[in-house]
Parts: sequence; structure tokens; C-alpha cells
Amino acid sequence: MAKTPLLGTLGLALLLASAGMGRAGELVADAVQPLLEGTALAGGLLPDPAGRVKPALPQTAAPGHLVPFEQSADAYMLSGEDDVATFTFALEGPQVAAGGMLNIAYVNAVSVLPDTARMDVEINGRDAGGFAIASPGGVRTEKLSVAAEFLKPGRNVVRLRARQHHRVDCSLAATYELWTKLDPALTGFASTLPSGLADFDSLLAIRRNAAGRTDVRLVLPAAPDAAALNEAAPVLQALTLFLDRDDVTVSVADKPGTGPGIDLVMAMDRDGAAALAKRGLAAAPRGLSVQAGASADRAMVVMRAADAGDVTTALLAAVKGPMADGLQSGVFGKGRGVLAVDAGERRTLKETGYETRVFSGRLSRTDFTVEMPADFYPAEYATIDLRLSAATSPGLEQTAQLLVRVNDRVVTSHPFRNREGQQFDGKRIELPLRAFRPGVNTVELLAELPVAVDAACRPEERDDTKPRFILLDTTAIEVPQLARVGRLPDLAALAGKAYPYGAGKPFDLFIDRADTQSAGAGLTMLSRLALSARAPLNARIAIGAPSEGTGRDALVVSSQQDFAELGASGKTDFPDPARPDPMVTASVSPAASGNDAADLLEAFRTSTASRQEEGSLGSRIQLGLSAATRSFRRWLSYETDDARAAAHGEGSLVTLSQMRSPDGLATWTVIRAGSPHDAAAGVERLVAPAVWRDLQGGTASIETASLSVVSLPAAERYVADLDDLSPGNLRRLAAAWFSDNFQIYVLVVLASLGLFAAWLGLTVPRKGVRSDT
Repeated sequence: MAKTPLLGTLGLALLLASAGMGRAGELVADAVQPLLEGTALAGGLLPDPAGRVKPALPQTAAPGHLVPFEQSADAYMLSGEDDVATFTFALEGPQVAAGGMLNIAYVNAVSVLPDTARMDVEINGRDAGGFAIASPGGVRTEKLSVAAEFLKPGRNVVRLRARQHHRVDCSLAATYELWTKLDPALTGFASTLPSGLADFDSLLAIRRNAAGRTDVRLVLPAAPDAAALNEAAPVLQALTLFLDRDDVTVSVADKPGTGPGIDLVMAMDRDGAAALAKRGLAAAPRGLSVQAGASADRAMVVMRAADAGDVTTALLAAVKGPMADGLQSGVFGKGRGVLAVDAGERRTLKETGYETRVFSGRLSRTDFTVEMPADFYPAEYATIDLRLSAATSPGLEQTAQLLVRVNDRVVTSHPFRNREGQQFDGKRIELPLRAFRPGVNTVELLAELPVAVDAACRPEERDDTKPRFILLDTTAIEVPQLARVGRLPDLAALAGKAYPYGAGKPFDLFIDRADTQSAGAGLTMLSRLALSARAPLNARIAIGAPSEGTGRDALVVSSQQDFAELGASGKTDFPDPARPDPMVTASVSPAASGNDAADLLEAFRTSTASRQEEGSLGSRIQLGLSAATRSFRRWLSYETDDARAAAHGEGSLVTLSQMRSPDGLATWTVIRAGSPHDAAAGVERLVAPAVWRDLQGGTASIETASLSVVSLPAAERYVADLDDLSPGNLRRLAAAWFSDNFQIYVLVVLASLGLFAAWLGLTVPRKGVRSDT
């Protein structure tokens, strides 16, 4: 690959910077800065070699109307020696003209050295100043004045860069102790003017409730029924996509909510003019509109229509009209840290929003998200190639290396062997396909960059003007041709791509009880799946138990204990409460059989026979081999110990299971809880961003006490979809299957040796032995 002028200049700058020259830092900045003019890196994201800090604009009185950042709470942590976080907030035209302040409320680790810790701030690619990170004792709010020329109507982008060092420890491990955490409730843009909450764009500025969630309440005039829920579901999904927030929770009630949030009111003509006037909606225009809510921090979205067909027409008009800009800059926008890839594609870090920056610390960390296709089969038949464009400086220790982690597991490493500095122009680093999973995957690049001075651990001698590493935004990943087959159960594909409910495929959403909490749980799950699919889902909502024989996939919300965790048990039918417990135990229910003595005797014989087998040498060897095989499979599939444990029934607030329907014609995803309240609380926890992105396997349970998630891998998977029957795809599927069933290779080798031994045993006696004597 030919070297680009930018890469060559940056590599030269790194070499000069670490060669011991007196103005090394200035040389790096002088060499790099002309190449970056007009980009976001021209400002505060490059290290200032002389330690000069651009002062913040003069502060004025703090405005009282805080426009929050749109990102959810788990995005507010900056960790390590050098970390960047990107946030967005939405403003209306008058708010832009008035300007305001950027409030950054934060607390940092005690281990952070306050003398050198800095937070640099950019707004829409322009340097907005910065401040020292020095608040280990509690939350502190820094306020940076922002002039109107820094802002724009609609979504504005804030980029924060935290550079921090350890007080006393210079080891690589100590960099994980460095963190600065922002307070989502107090961080945002403080405007002198309130958000009007009178149009769709103003909804982007809605604040979160006390639980840190975006509250959307569906207001219905009566108890929820299937007709009303089916009319509201498309509107609710479109609203969720427009907001582009992954912390939306939906409730259902007959009255508007209180506190920050959005009330979605379905004003249908069948309600009558008197009912609409009583609810204050007599003057509401037909179609979808936004109106002020009951309080200043609450908005009302009103759908006024005649029937379901009228709802669809009005919704399409809104999506193509006043909601279009918000959708394009939000859920359909680029540069949001996510690479949605497909077979044969090449994507660069620049497409995630990453910007090239120089690093001068011990451990450089860069992470991004890769969305793999939902029907991708992960196995050892190919690799994803990381094409590294980077450079290292002279003087690094022999232990310097680049580690690549996928889904929190190190999958490969590349040593930086040349102590005189190296330049990488698209260096190929192979990442195993098995480390990835359908849906969302987190990829992290960690460059360990120790130098001799680190061992002495004298902070006063550290020279941050000498960079050690630079990672270019031209670094790319190349995806090979993939084996394509839909295999279920797979909660990772469900969470990442809403599989198998996306791509416009019709399915049913069954809610077993017609109460507000069960309906809210179902609509919350539906909205979260729509956001994962980045499109509204074609769901038909029904009240009651799912029906067999339709061939339609289903999402089931049950709080009546009608469903067992079939994915773990391997059962093929739903249990009937009238049937006896099929498990053979020491205690047998009298209802199980008419002959109690025979049942007890059979149970005793089974129990003693099992104990005798467990005590035999052959049984112990067999169990040991089985355990070793399972351990090897777990290692091969990058499974963790946490993923193997599962909570069943007792102690579980809610359980999410995926299974084949009893008739074998469809897939059912069952959300099971002990009560409607548990279903609502459990689903709210399931769709929390930190939980949702880690869902995997065939079953996931939320524990009642700790609210932690416990997953269980699918005991058995079945093929739910196979559209590509081309020879190439079938060949890759065969290779993937053989890599999963590696025992076949052992059997083939043993069989070949046996055949050779048999042939040899037959041939030698018949031919005899010849001698030259």
C-alpha cells in the first residue's frame, strides 16, 4: 500500500519528537497542525507542547434552562490517560441566537493527579476552551460560556477530551484507575431561553426523569385493548426512532404523566367530540402534532385520526415532513461510533466519528462498535482484517504491543518490536470471526506503550510533549464473505438487530393480560426492538395467549406462569399446570400415578442406579471427558463463566427466553414474570443500555435482589432462516459447521489410521517379507 503524505509526515513528526530534541513537542505540533487546518483536531484535541491552555470565554450568570445531552447515562464516563466522549444536544433558533453556557458537572478518581489533568471541550468542531480536572471529593460544575457563532439550530455536537495521569503509580494497570464521570442530570447546555416543546425538533431537548430514563406515556381513554394498542404502536415506534434514545420506557395510563417526559395521546374520532373537549383536545389539528404539556418540562404528542388507516397516513406525513431532519441527523446519521457492516465491506474509523489524535501516555485505548448481520454464522472459516494505520515513536520498551479486544476479551496482539519507531500503512491484523456475534460487538484497540522513564515513576520527569503513538482515522476493518444462516435462539441478534422481527417481517405481540403494566412492558420492548432495527416493526398486538399453527413469529409478555424456560430445559412443548412434574425425584406426587408404591420404588431404583454409576471408574472418566469437551467449547466460543450460569424461576424478576413454537413453524420470544408489576420493572431493566447490549445466548434472567442479568447459552440451536443457497454460502456453512463439530476431524483421523492398520495387517501376511540376503 502506498504511503500517504499525511501518514509519512505524522510518522516523521513522531520520530523527531522522541529523538531528544529540545523543541520536540513544538515540532510535532508544527508538523501536524497544517495538515489538520479546518478540522476538529486543529483545536483543543492536540496536546499543547508548552502547556498553554486556551482560556474559556468570560462567564456570565448561569442561565436556568438546561438542555440535556441526548446520550444515556452509561456514556458519561471518560477513563484512562486519554479518552474522548461525544455528546449531542438540540437547540431551537432563538436559543442559538441567545447563546448560553455549557455546564460540565463531574467527579474524578482520587488517583488523578490534579496538576496535569485537563478537560478540553469542542462544540461543533470548534475549540470552546477547557478546565483542570480537580474534583475528587464530590460533583463540581464547570461553566463555559458559548457564543452564538459556536451553535446551530438542531443537533449540536460536543466533544470532550480528558487527559489525566496517576498520582503515584506509573504501571499500565494503574491507567485503569483513572476516570472522570459526568453527572447526566446536571450536564448540558444552559440556555437563557426555555425550550418551547411546541414542535417535533423541541422534543429532542426533553429531559429525563429522576430514574435517568426518557419517559413516554401512552394516554388512552379506557383500559388498553388490542385495537387501541395497534393504533398507537406505529406512532410510538416512530417517536422512539425520532428521539434516538436507548433509554426510553413506555407506560400506559388514562391520564398524562408528571415530571419530565412525553405524553402520547391517541385522540380518535370514535371517542366523540365531548370526550376530546374534556381532555382539552377539541382544538387539536388532525394528524400528528406537538403541544405543550401539563408542565414546562413535559410535552404532549397528539395523534388525531379517524381509524388505523388514517393513523398510518398522518404518521407518514409527519415522518416525511417535520420529523425528517431529526431522523436524518439522529438514528440514520453517520459518525455515531457505530459501523454497520456487511459481507465484503471495508469501513474506516473515520466513519465512526473518530478523529486522529496524538497520544503521549502509557496505554492508548480506542473503542468502537461493529454491527454484524443478524444471520451471520460466527466460526473459524475466515477472519475480519484490521488494517492498522499508525506510527510509534522511538524509545518504547520491548513489551510494547497492540492488543485487540472484542466483546471484552483479548483476541489477538501485535508487538511493536522496532525500538527505533515504526510506521504501519494498513498493517493486516487478523481478528477471528468466532469472537464476533450477530448484532452489536464492541472492538477496543489498546496500545501498551511503556518507556524506560515509567519504571522510575517520577511524575515530575514525565514529558507529555513527546508523543509515543498516533492512530490514524484511516485505520479500517475489512469484512470477508460470511456464512449466512439464521440460527436461533440468539438473544444477541435480537438485541442487536431485532432478529427475527426486523426487515418488515410480520409477527405477533401477545400480551396475556389487558392491564396497563403488561401493556407498558410489551410496548417498551417493541420500541427498543424498533430502535435496534432502525425501522418500525410490523407487529400485530393481541391480548391473550399465543396461538399455534399460524407460522408467524411471536413476542409474548406473560405474567401468569404459563411459560417455562424451554431454551434451557430442551423441552419442545409448553407445560400444562394440570400435568405432574415430569422430573424423577425422591418425592412423587400422588397425582402422578395411581400406584404410589410402584412410583416410589421406581424413584428409589433410579436414584440408587445413578449413584452407582457416578461412583464407577468408567462413569468418572466419561464425566471428566465431557467436562473437558465443554470447557474447550467454551474457550473456542469465547464464552465467560458468567454466561454459563442462569437463574431459573426462584429469585428472578423476569426471564427472557427464545424458543421454537410448539408446532415448530415459528419462533417465540417469551418475557415471563410473576406479576404485571414484575413484568414492567423487569423489562425496564432488560432494555437498559448496559444490559441490552450484553444480551446473548438463549435465556436471560434479571435477578430480583440485585437486578443483575444472568445469561444461559442456548442448549440447542435450530435453523430459522436460510435464504442464500449459493454454492459459496453452502461451502462456508459446511466449513463453519465442521469448525463447531471438531470431534469429526478426530474421528476421521482415527478411522483413517484404523483403515491403514487393517490394510497393513492384511497385506503383509499375504505378500510376506522379502530379504536381500
